[in-house]
Order: sequence, then C-alpha cells, then structure tokens
Amino acid sequence: MDHQNGDDMSNTNSLNLDSHKGRLLKDVLLALEQAGHRTCVLHGYKDYPEHVSSDVEIICDDPTQIPSVLSRRQTAMIVRASRFKGSYTDYRFVLYKKYGDDSVFLTYDVSADYRLFGLRFFTGKEFLETRRPFKFFKVPPAELEFCSYLVRKIVKGSLNEAQAQRLTELYQEDPTGCERQLSRFFPETAARLIVDSAKTENWNPIRGRLNSLRRELLQRKAREQPREWLLHRLGIPLRRFRRRFRALVQPPGLMVAFLGVDGSGKSTVIPQVERDLSPAFNHTKPYHKRSFRSALNWIRQRRAGGPRPQAHSARGEKSISTRHGAHRRPPRKFAGSLAKLLFWWLDYTLLGYVMDVYPSLARSTLVLFDRYYYDLLVDAKRYRYGGPLWPIRLVSRLIPRPHLVILLDAPPEVLYARKQDAPFAEVRRYREAYLDLVRGLSNGHVIDASKPLNEVIAEAEQIILDYLAERTARRFKYNEYR
Repeated sequence: MDHQNGDDMSNTNSLNLDSHKGRLLKDVLLALEQAGHRTCVLHGYKDYPEHVSSDVEIICDDPTQIPSVLSRRQTAMIVRASRFKGSYTDYRFVLYKKYGDDSVFLTYDVSADYRLFGLRFFTGKEFLETRRPFKFFKVPPAELEFCSYLVRKIVKGSLNEAQAQRLTELYQEDPTGCERQLSRFFPETAARLIVDSAKTENWNPIRGRLNSLRRELLQRKAREQPREWLLHRLGIPLRRFRRRFRALVQPPGLMVAFLGVDGSGKSTVIPQVERDLSPAFNHTKPYHKRSFRSALNWIRQRRAGGPRPQAHSARGEKSISTRHGAHRRPPRKFAGSLAKLLFWWLDYTLLGYVMDVYPSLARSTLVLFDRYYYDLLVDAKRYRYGGPLWPIRLVSRLIPRPHLVILLDAPPEVLYARKQDAPFAEVRRYREAYLDLVRGLSNGHVIDASKPLNEVIAEAEQIILDYLAERTARRFKYNEYR
C-alpha cells in the first residue's frame, strides 16, 4: 500500500511539473509576442503544453533582446545563458520560475536564422512571415518544417522511426509544398527518393544513403555560400578555443559552501539542493570538507588493496567528531600544526581547486561543499590544530573563495537537541563564531535552519538562483530579474 502511495505521489509530482513547464512555455512565448518579438517554434511541439520533454527550439526576430524582455516583464529568471556561433543555435537560455512549491526549469534554443555548420539553410524571415497558429503559439508551415527537419536529420546522420513518422505526417499535409522545398536542396534523383519514402512511409532507403545525402547537401550549400563555408571551416579551431577560453575565464559552474554546527541539517539540505538545481547545470558534484582526500590515507588504502576513495562520494557522511572522535584527540604540536596547515593550503588550492574543482566549474558543474576551510577558523580543535590562529587567517586569504557561503543557523538549544556530540557551551560558542564569520563575508548568507525543512531548502535554492540570475545579467549586460 505504501509503495502504491509513493508511485501515486511520484506520478502527481510529474504531472504538476509538466503542467508548470507548459505554463512557463506559454508565459515566455506570450511575453515575447506582446513585446513585439515574433517567434516560431520549430520542432517537437505536438504535445505542448501538456508535455514539454526537451529543449524548446525557436526562431525569433532578435534573440539578443530576449533577456531584457523577460527581465523587464519579470516573466522568468535567466539563470544561465550561452552564446554559440556556427552551431545549430545562436543562444541558449536556461529559464527558471517557481510555481507554488515547484521549481521549474526550461531551456530555450533561439536563433535568428536556420543554420547548420555555419551555412544558412533558411532565413528567419521565411519562418516568421509564413508561420501558422498552433494552440497559443506559432509554428512553421508544413513544407518548411518538413524540409528543415529533414535537412537537420541528414546533417546529423540519424533518422529514427518517430522522426521518420513525423516527416511522413508533414509531407501528407502539403505534398506540393514539400516537394517544392526539396528542389531547393537536393538533386532530382535524391528528391524523388525522399518523396517516395514519404509516400510509402518506408524511410529505409534514406537511412541507407544518409552519408551520401549529407555530402551532397553540404557541397551544394557550400557552393552557394562559399564565404560562409570557408569561414566556418577555418573558424572551427578558433571557436573551440574561444568557447574553452570563455569557460575558463567565466566558468558557467557554481561553487557553494554550506557551513553550520553539527545538527544544522547540512547533510539533509545539500542532497536536495543538488537534485532540485541539477537542471540548471550540466553536472553536479558534492564534497565533504575538501575536494582532495589526505594523501597519506590514499596511500594506506592503496597498499591495503582497497579502492581509491571518490572525492565527491561523501554525501550524507557523518561528522568527523562522531566517526573519529576528533575533539577528544590531542592537538598537534606547533611544527606539526603548521605543516598540516601547509598541506591544507595545497589541498584547497593546487590539489583540490586547480586540478579538480575549477575544471569542473568550467564544465558547468554545481559544486557543493559540506564544510570548507572556514571551519578551521571556527573549530580548530576538530582538525587537531595546535598553533596560533593568525596563520589560519592568513592562509584563508589565499584559499579559493566559493561563489556563495551559506550558513545553516539555529538557536543553540535546537542544535544541541538534534546532535549532542559536543557540550552545550561549545555548541553555543561554535554557533556564535560561525555567525561572526559568515556575516563578515561579502558572499555570506545566513538561513534559519530551525524553520521547516522545505522552507530551509527553498531559501537556500533561492539564494543560489538569485546569484545565477544576477551573474548572467552582468555577463550579458542587461537589467537583472527582480
């Protein structure tokens, strides 16, 4: 019975999410139309708005104006934006909006013209001036959708059954128009083969000739647009370098450190934040305390024949005081403490950040830390540090700063009731030290962790999303969403 209830709740949540995605789709397209920006949804719209399963592809009058339009009308937050050139799309926008308790993300691929490999196959004007109504938005006429969809499948070199069926449906809507469009791109023999496949609903002959059709198609367009083709071919290495350089200079990922006294709820909040915000990133990666495990522990484990520990496998890991009784072990002596402090600096900079975290950020990864170097400033005893505090403060200025530091705070009575690993007086001291630390950070935020869990998670996610929206607005130079 419980299993059935769980399935029912999962199905209900899925239906709600589909409904909210459809609502966001409608809000965005209507906002653009009302602002005087014509749009045309290209493909995959048959089940809209009831089911929006993938990226929404649209042709628009001026894609560069989309951020300012949505921002000005407060339609949605743009939490991530990417520019492309010579690809299948000009811009990619990841939009976010909250409907009730549901966080909804939707990705829009927006172009001014229909290009493949730097070659313009259709102008945006062709789509926008001939578009036809479909529900609350506009779509291409059958002949344009048929030919543009076919061209893309041929260039990509794949055509599955569902895609072939859609091509047949479009051809049957307007055979004359579809054949007229085919003559623009294919020689008579190839066009006749495509028409026969559409009429007989047997696309196997086309699948068997995808490579040759692709070659003929690109060669024909290259002859028509030699300058664009040459620039595309010569510019491939430059574009790759530019994309990688931009990702290194302005990493699309985000690094967030969660701090808090044991019992504040970090191990519960972090996994949920990771799941909820994963649609805004290509990857997610959680860490516990630091990104690089102790080299000595790694050597010992390798000698014992055990597997190498994963840097990001510590989600939900118990606090070190519970597992190893770190507070009960004596601190290291002065020399040992300074040596350990040097290792921590190497850990958080070269071994951790430079070699692991920063490359992840460049690959659009949400990096979440459960604890960070800052804990050493609050609770040096946990890490058996026995030296003065000024070296810790000095090194803290040389440690890579997270984009955001979020403190899960609660009254000491609440923290002590949840977890009694330290005396109440120590819990109170740690809590006050964390508050002083985070309030002194320009990127620090404090959340009342004594509130209901869903409110704590929602507030943490909103802090992250607000930062993403402001950063995107700053990088694309438009007024941020408010």
